[in-house]
Amino acid sequence: MPAPASEDSPPPGEGTDNVVLCMVCAAPFQSMQDCLAHELLKHASKPPQKQLRQRLNAITKLFTSAQTQSERNELREALEKSEPGGHLRTVLHFFASDLNKMETCFGHVRNCIEKEMRGRVRVFPFGSLVTGLALKESDIDLYMQPCGEQPAMQLYNKVSYFLRRSKCFTDIYNIRHARVPIIRCKHQLTGLNIDINMSNPNSTYNSQFVRDLMFRDERLRELCLFLKIWAKKLKLVGHGCMTSYCLITLIIVNLQAHRLLPSVKQLQSLCPPVNISGVNYAYSLELTPPIPSHLTTQELIKNFFVYYSTVNFEKSVLSPFLGSCLDKQTTLGTPGGFPEYEEQLRLMHDAVGEPPEAFQLERAMCVQDPFELQHNVAKSVSASNLCYLRQCLVLAAQGCSNEELTSQPDKLYDYLLFGLADKLVSERLVADRKAERATPRKQQKMEIIQPQQQIAETETTKLETVGVFNAPPIVRSHVITPTTNDLKCLRSGLLSRNKTEEVRPIYYYWLACYVDTIKDVLTQLYALNIELKESEEPGYYKWLISISYDTWTGRSFQRGAGQSFFAHQLQQTIEFSKNRIGNPQYAVNLRGYFSLLASEDYKELRLDVQPLPGDLLGLQRNSPLTKLFKAFKNLLGNYSFKEKASTWEFCSKSDLN
Repeated sequence: MPAPASEDSPPPGEGTDNVVLCMVCAAPFQSMQDCLAHELLKHASKPPQKQLRQRLNAITKLFTSAQTQSERNELREALEKSEPGGHLRTVLHFFASDLNKMETCFGHVRNCIEKEMRGRVRVFPFGSLVTGLALKESDIDLYMQPCGEQPAMQLYNKVSYFLRRSKCFTDIYNIRHARVPIIRCKHQLTGLNIDINMSNPNSTYNSQFVRDLMFRDERLRELCLFLKIWAKKLKLVGHGCMTSYCLITLIIVNLQAHRLLPSVKQLQSLCPPVNISGVNYAYSLELTPPIPSHLTTQELIKNFFVYYSTVNFEKSVLSPFLGSCLDKQTTLGTPGGFPEYEEQLRLMHDAVGEPPEAFQLERAMCVQDPFELQHNVAKSVSASNLCYLRQCLVLAAQGCSNEELTSQPDKLYDYLLFGLADKLVSERLVADRKAERATPRKQQKMEIIQPQQQIAETETTKLETVGVFNAPPIVRSHVITPTTNDLKCLRSGLLSRNKTEEVRPIYYYWLACYVDTIKDVLTQLYALNIELKESEEPGYYKWLISISYDTWTGRSFQRGAGQSFFAHQLQQTIEFSKNRIGNPQYAVNLRGYFSLLASEDYKELRLDVQPLPGDLLGLQRNSPLTKLFKAFKNLLGNYSFKEKASTWEFCSKSDLN
């Protein structure tokens, strides 16, 4: 059943200027003092508060950087030159991608792949290229449909092999263990990044739906494009945070809540179903009434911020299928509370032969896919991400309700994209100081002393693929486990040469061999300066790594006949040393920690990369440390353990005697 945006909040659009919302539970208060007292009593010891402060430290550093300030000044100059009524178009043009360039790139890539694969696949675009909502840093998303019966993993391997041999693509990364395995690469000619998946066609249907909505009314495209820019600038959208598709879904629900767009259920009632694996992707927009002409894009932007600044996300499910904000417990949390959802689960089970995963209702934020009703498109949003999102929404709603700003669109857009971050940081600093003064001295002392177990958990928090404002940017990790072939070639190589009975587990020797390999990659293939800081042989090492030029991007894995993998990579390192040292294009200032930690049974080896203390941006998406780590994982994925094992000599022969 539909639920109000918040049980205790004022209706959307009313009273948002004076209401202060709790950053954790969204409870409304009439003053900052009341809100601080509530947060102190209810949430002072909870992780989201601490993580939010760490984000604000990072956002301060990011928004005060020379690059961001230069971008802000450029946008201000462009806005000053805008004609009356053209400020929003100036912003969109400043950040949007060249769609013609992207379409040309897609055409070349599609022809190249389909020709090379000899008619065994068809290539379809999805995502921002289809919807027309691409920004300058956007990737090209492709779905590769097999023609005929062909195992997905077999096709995945063939495409990966083709891309590595092709001269049209570089920086190929295999991401096999994601919910939807993808291959990531870069198109040499245009420099655009490409993501390819072969197992999830659903995104093509979703993208077509969004595209049709965008082309109904230019104001909808302007609304979605601006909000995507806003969310990207504030790092609300990105790896580990809310996805762009989740943001678009929120926009759709907001339009439905304001009666500007029918629910998907209504759109499907006007046409025959299109069932794919139990999911109906049909819709018809023919009878959809137009958006009233008096509504401007700026007013639609304000409606979005005002509406979501009052939504109680913890108790709600945003459903574009029903076109409203639902109560979690009485709908998806209660049998029979959402009949269409339960019917779709049954149809999916019948279509694929196994029960689908139910909607993940326990997540911090719940946003339902328009068609796949069991899919929570906001499942990646953590509690701290939600706190940060809520504060951004409240400040944006206040800005859009400020008459001084709304009367000067150039100042409004500058505030939303850049000034909001300044206000967020300054308000939080004031709030923290007031909270400290309001906290009894005894309670402050108790908060400083943490149980050892809690400290350990904080220090080992992992971050797999993150942006600046996700959970604390502490460590990126990658786990390696031995394959059956690894163990076979190790037995036939090392142990057969020594002609002795094995007295240690085979996994012990696999670990020692892999550690030697990693040392060789760091020191020889990547030419890093490494300094051992901690060690506990054979299962733990921690090095300080550093280098002043890039040795990891642009590597080729296609080698000549008879040439070993290591020799081929070493040859490239020698060439890089000649061409990249002193070249500003490849200059970096990389410093960080690289650690290896083995499990007690030696069956697992975890690689950790960590920035130096105080380097809050050391693991952002395009930092040298992040690029090195991704390239390192990619190199290990192409590395031949058999080659290493055939020549490797274990340093301690006593273990084999």
